[in-house]
Parts: sequence; C-alpha cells; structure tokens
Amino acid sequence: MRANSKPGTVLVMYTIILYSFWSLLELYLKTKIGIDEFTKEVYIKCVVWLVPAILIHFNFSDDMFIKKEEMYLLNKKCWIAVPMMLLLAIYIIINEYLVNGKLEINESFGINTVVEVLSIAAGEEMVFRGLFLSAILRDKKKYLSVFINSLLFLAIHFPVWIQSGTFISAFTSGGFITVLLLSCIFSFAFIKTKSIWTAVFLHFGWDFLLFIF
Repeated sequence: MRANSKPGTVLVMYTIILYSFWSLLELYLKTKIGIDEFTKEVYIKCVVWLVPAILIHFNFSDDMFIKKEEMYLLNKKCWIAVPMMLLLAIYIIINEYLVNGKLEINESFGINTVVEVLSIAAGEEMVFRGLFLSAILRDKKKYLSVFINSLLFLAIHFPVWIQSGTFISAFTSGGFITVLLLSCIFSFAFIKTKSIWTAVFLHFGWDFLLFIF
C-alpha cells in the first residue's frame, strides 16, 4: 500500500472484505468449523478488524478528519465519557431490574468475558469510529456522517441476527434503534474528544454491563 495512494479505494475494498468475510464467518464458517465466541471475538476480530483498521488509518492519517497524532491520545475532553457512562449504566440497571425484577450477576461472567468485551469494543470502535467515521467526516457534514456511520454499524449486526434467528425481532421489537442510538452516542463522543479511547470506553462499559447481568 503506497502512502500517496487514494484512501477511498482502500476503504471501499476493506469494507467489502470485512462485511463479506464477517457474514461468511457468522452464517457458515463458525458452525462448520466449530469456532467458539471467544476465538471469534478476540483472535479473529483482532486480525480482521483491529489491526487492518489501525494500519489503514496510520497510512492515510493525513486524509482523515482526526489525525493519528491526536486520535490515540487521552485529553481533558475525554472526561465527558464518565458522566455519559453513568447515564448508560443507570439505564441498563433500571431496565434489567424492570424486566427481571432483580439484579443478578451472570454465572458465566469471568476474566474471559472481560477480555472478550474489551476486544469487541476496541475492534469495533477502531473500525467504525477511528476509520470509517474519520474518513467520512472529511467529505460530509457532521450529522450526515454520523447517520451514514450508524447505518454501517447497524448492518454489521445483520449476520449474527440472521444466524441466531433474531433478525425480524430486532426490528419488530425496536432493538435496532438501540444499536443506532448507541452508534450516534459513540460517534459524537469521538468527534467531541477526538480520541478513540472515549468511544472504546463507552462501548466497553455498555457491553460489560450487558454481559455481567
């Protein structure tokens, strides 16, 4: 990959490869080969999501809305993630209590769960916020960029919903709206702070609470 080559072509190719491979993995390979969730979300996601996204962003940093010099740093604005996470936590806890009538730690929760959730957050945020959103923001207005990015984020969930038989219910129950709203929250936090760690922290916190109950 040449440093002076156009990022658009590389991004389109990577997007096609990512969605095609992940769909094939979720709908066929995972069952055929017997790949467990931990392997998929930690090892495979690192190779297919995290590493390529970082390499592409570093290579085309000058063409991105947020450059590598600031995206991987923590700054004072990142503290905005703390009150945002508290609000998300309150929502999850209240919803869990209303649905189940109690708060109970999941028996399967353990160190592997923490590693898996961290891998999911880092990989997905590096791709959708650090790479896709940062690239789209160069050419489009903020709200339109966030909307397009949220649709892309929603679409990557389709294969697992289809495989688990929850695709229709995800729409009839309004579950897809939660995915879109979360994507918007992560995106605006990322834009505000210009740090990938803000989005990773919020994503990790959300999934961590979902996994723990």
